[in-house]
Amino acid sequence: MMITADRTIETLAEKFAQVCSDEYSLKTDRSEQIYDYIMGNTDTFPDMLGKKSHYTYLSTEALMKLGRKDEGDVFFRAGAILIHLESDYRNSWRESAFSLCLGDDAKAYGLAGKTKGNDRMGKVAARLENIRTYAGNSEIVDELKRSLTKMQRHLENQKTNHANNSNDMVEALLLFHAYSGLPGDAKHDAKVQSFNNELPELYRAVLARDASLVRRLLHTLFEPLVVGYAQTKDNRSWQELDQEWLEQKRKAIMANRYPDASTGGKDRVTPSVLQNTLMLACTSLLYLVNVAGGKEAFLDKQDDTGLALLEGLRELHEIYPLEVRHYLLSMDYRAKNTEELLSGLLPVDEPFRLIEQLCTDLYSHYVPWQALQASIAGDPERAKRAFDLSRSAYFRAFIHKVLDDHGVALPPEAGTVEDAVFAALRHPLEAGRHGLNAARYLSGETSLEDYWKDNVNRALFTHLNRNPKRIANLIKITFLPVESEAMRRFAVLLSRPETGTMEALSDLYSSYAFSGQQLLKAHGDDPEVNRDHLLSSLFQLNGMRDYSYRAVPHDEYAQIVEQNLEFAFSQYKSLPADTRLLALDIAFGEGKQLTLEQISSTLRLGLQDSSKKANALAAAKFNRTPDPELYIHVYRNEKKAGIKEMVLNAIRSLEQPQTVYQSLLTSEKSADWKTLIRILMDTAELGPMHAHAALAEQADAKKRSRIGWLSASELPDLTGADGEVLDERIKTYILLQSVDHSAAPNEGLNEVRTYATADSLARFAMELLQVWIQEGAPAKEKWAMYLSALFGDVQLVSIFMRQIKEWTENSRGAIAADAVKVLAYLKEPAALMAIDSIKRSVKNRQVKTAAEEALLLAAEQMGLTAEQLEDRLVSSLGFDEKGTQRLSYGERSFLIKVNTDLQLVVWNEEAGKAVKSLPAPGQKDDPDLASMAKAWFTQLKKDLKTMVNVQMQRLEESLSKQRLWTGEDWKRLFVDNVIMQKFAVGLIWGVYEDGGLTLTFRYMEDGTFNTVDEEEYELDLASRIGLVHPLELEASVIEAWKTQLEDYEIVQPFAQLQRETHAILEEEQDKGEYERLPDAELSPTGFPKALEKYGWIKGQPMDGGWYHEFYKNYGDMKAELTFSGTSISYYEGLEDITLESLIFFKAGKERDYSYYSDRKPIPLGKVPGRVFSETVYDILRAAGR
Repeated sequence: MMITADRTIETLAEKFAQVCSDEYSLKTDRSEQIYDYIMGNTDTFPDMLGKKSHYTYLSTEALMKLGRKDEGDVFFRAGAILIHLESDYRNSWRESAFSLCLGDDAKAYGLAGKTKGNDRMGKVAARLENIRTYAGNSEIVDELKRSLTKMQRHLENQKTNHANNSNDMVEALLLFHAYSGLPGDAKHDAKVQSFNNELPELYRAVLARDASLVRRLLHTLFEPLVVGYAQTKDNRSWQELDQEWLEQKRKAIMANRYPDASTGGKDRVTPSVLQNTLMLACTSLLYLVNVAGGKEAFLDKQDDTGLALLEGLRELHEIYPLEVRHYLLSMDYRAKNTEELLSGLLPVDEPFRLIEQLCTDLYSHYVPWQALQASIAGDPERAKRAFDLSRSAYFRAFIHKVLDDHGVALPPEAGTVEDAVFAALRHPLEAGRHGLNAARYLSGETSLEDYWKDNVNRALFTHLNRNPKRIANLIKITFLPVESEAMRRFAVLLSRPETGTMEALSDLYSSYAFSGQQLLKAHGDDPEVNRDHLLSSLFQLNGMRDYSYRAVPHDEYAQIVEQNLEFAFSQYKSLPADTRLLALDIAFGEGKQLTLEQISSTLRLGLQDSSKKANALAAAKFNRTPDPELYIHVYRNEKKAGIKEMVLNAIRSLEQPQTVYQSLLTSEKSADWKTLIRILMDTAELGPMHAHAALAEQADAKKRSRIGWLSASELPDLTGADGEVLDERIKTYILLQSVDHSAAPNEGLNEVRTYATADSLARFAMELLQVWIQEGAPAKEKWAMYLSALFGDVQLVSIFMRQIKEWTENSRGAIAADAVKVLAYLKEPAALMAIDSIKRSVKNRQVKTAAEEALLLAAEQMGLTAEQLEDRLVSSLGFDEKGTQRLSYGERSFLIKVNTDLQLVVWNEEAGKAVKSLPAPGQKDDPDLASMAKAWFTQLKKDLKTMVNVQMQRLEESLSKQRLWTGEDWKRLFVDNVIMQKFAVGLIWGVYEDGGLTLTFRYMEDGTFNTVDEEEYELDLASRIGLVHPLELEASVIEAWKTQLEDYEIVQPFAQLQRETHAILEEEQDKGEYERLPDAELSPTGFPKALEKYGWIKGQPMDGGWYHEFYKNYGDMKAELTFSGTSISYYEGLEDITLESLIFFKAGKERDYSYYSDRKPIPLGKVPGRVFSETVYDILRAAGR
């Protein structure tokens, strides 16, 4: 009989049947047999051989989808087929059909896990019964055999870290527990007994809940671990903790529990016995936690068996604390709240968590310094105890350094930080020969020459050797006081070229404590220090693109460049591109006083630079400096023809160009250059048109060849104000003067506007752009775009928009991004609105970033911020000051308004009422006008909807980031624009002084302003206005505002007064990472889309297009949310994602969005309350909370 199912389940069953048939065999279609069986049309199992399918990926995926909609007979019948087909060969990363059918309740979890609802094992048993019904008892028996065999292998494997296998052990016990509880005959009972006999004795006792036997077995199992205490590398506690302290604990347990045992040194416990005992005891406890439904439930309902295990493990924890913790936490991967998880099970009064952090993190590739510092500084007394307990001289040096930095003193016997560093360097196991020899040199025991004679010492600075101990030795050195003699000696060593200074600096920047700037300041003038080499290496470091190199933090790097600007320019041509740009930016900055020789040399370096950005920066500075002496100096000292031509051309703009030309002519030796100068002198009084024509005539063949793909004569003629066609050579001049400007237009060509009409230049620009596009838009000739933008008009906007869309869709993101930047140079409002549209609608990261940069550039040119520019781009959509516009049908016309709900309404003046749409045209109406009105109204509706969505998003972002307007700007945006008025009326605004809220008000529909007490308020145009956040208001004020809005029947456009708020807890103040994130699995597509809607951006994709971070910019700081990772491109079968951590860090120009960027988290207590609250709110609502 067919099982009743809805159409969704039927569809999923059909898909399963088809893919299952195809994966089994493409020769014979068995999909109908499969479908009939799983839908209950027949009880005849499909004709398919068992255990023959190695590849059932699609079938497994289809079964998973079916299981999300149905967990009844249809699902279990389908599961039975797949269980039957799957071969014994399984990939560990792919879930088996048996596991899918058994469900999540059968999956083991760690101490952080918790079962939803009651009777976990009852649910597992019910599903197991369904598997037995449809797949047969033999399939369950086979699965149990596999699980128990795997368990036995784990226990027999002496090389494996058994803690990694806890999950397998606990799941095997859970499966056996469920199977043994199934009803059955004598054969079933015999099978259960057979399996039970295969289990280790302790497991059997725990399953039987025989507390007395559990205690006896633990006493026997633990005796070798106590009596023959493992003093080896396999005992992490012995390696990391104070051994005398551990030995005292061991003796106490011996005296109490094993008074008659022999303690012969030959009876040391073996690593395999130690690991097996820990595994058996800890997984027994974890099994009971799972059966109970979680740790809290286990503690609440604790029986004598559980108590016996706890007592035994607590005792073992006294002498093997790190091992017991490790095994109990082995199923809680990357858990951060370990003390909370262990609380109630083990004592958590000792600083083991801090020591574990140091063990894990101090030797990692990227050390989380901020988190470690916070752990130490946040609880100084616990850190002091860790200092006493830890055997690691490296850990002790670090703890000492952090406590010293925070003004916390250790006992006098602990010595100084410098003493701790030398102890760490001399530690034989941790530092080795590298550390010992470094300590001898730094302390002055050996000379630099003697130190360098030993080739082994050079290996300390071998960057290719990524041994963590080598890098740790360098990090230890950075803990030394920078003014110390030891650090001076290190600066001498570091600055020797044979040291590999740049590579060593990269490793030193692995440490939070190192600063090349401070080292230079303290010891750069020391005669033994090679300052120039050290400085040059610092400059070069930030140009390394290999991920293994650490960069100098941006702010520090900028200061090093500024403090050593003259040296930077002496090394200019060998510097990285970003450093050259930074040096030019600093040199050309306001208030920077340079001599004529310096500014000339700097300009020439910038103009010669292969970097287009550097070139454009230098060209802009040159054009802003009309100085005859400077022009002469640049010309006489420059060899590049293009730069000399630019200078000669610029001289024409001076007041007395002939004098300057004459000066150059007297010293010029080249006949060609003399000819050119004379032409410019002769045409100086005739005007620029004659000079331009002459310059085109003089251009050499090499330069002309660069425009060989164009025919200047076929481009539209340029005309003068009198309508006369200008000299053909002018077009050639314009093209020749543009070929080297592929990052920005050649602003010098604006001189052509003095004699050529704007219309003819626009036609010229339009045709040039069209020809370039027809030629395939070659990237090497993209200067044509910039030239077209210089002279083009608004007609170019639609061409660029069409091309940007086409290029983006056809994998030409780079040229599309350039085109977006070109739009900004059109200086047309329509162009800027187009860029704004691209920024909000295009998904291509490269193009979107270009749009953001283009708007920023346009804003800078207009003297505005990017947000102010976006305000100026807000359209009124054709509505007049009264908020109306009229559409005509001929004899009839209709008044269009926007209502308080931001919807279009048509006002019927005859009837005196509003309707939602235009009426159908009548016989007396003009059909053409009516059609135009209808089309206009439809488009207006779309435009209004888009505008409302965009402005809603912008306003909510303004609330989130506390954007402030001047009273004048606020009035222009929210009062003068009738559509934005509708937003203003529904929101509560505040007046801010020195960053603090002083008064709140609301804009009224009649154009007045009202306070919370309903008193009229007069807006000061010089005040600072922003959206109020509920965190800033007392509860009584919030309620008063809510009442006022309700009285006026106003609904806020988005949650403001009723906005969720989130505060940092007291214990989180010093932490660098927020840990209370949702722990649910989230959609790999829905969650990212929601976050992007709230202003977050995706991190850089890594291998295979996977990314693991989101960022949100708050001006001077950024939020980073890391998660398990997903693909930048959607495809079916993407796994759900889980959130991992949230940090805030200072915004800078370094690689903020790179996996390898070196960020220092800001302590949560120093994150502004609004920023923190809004960040958490974004994450929670994106997660559907």
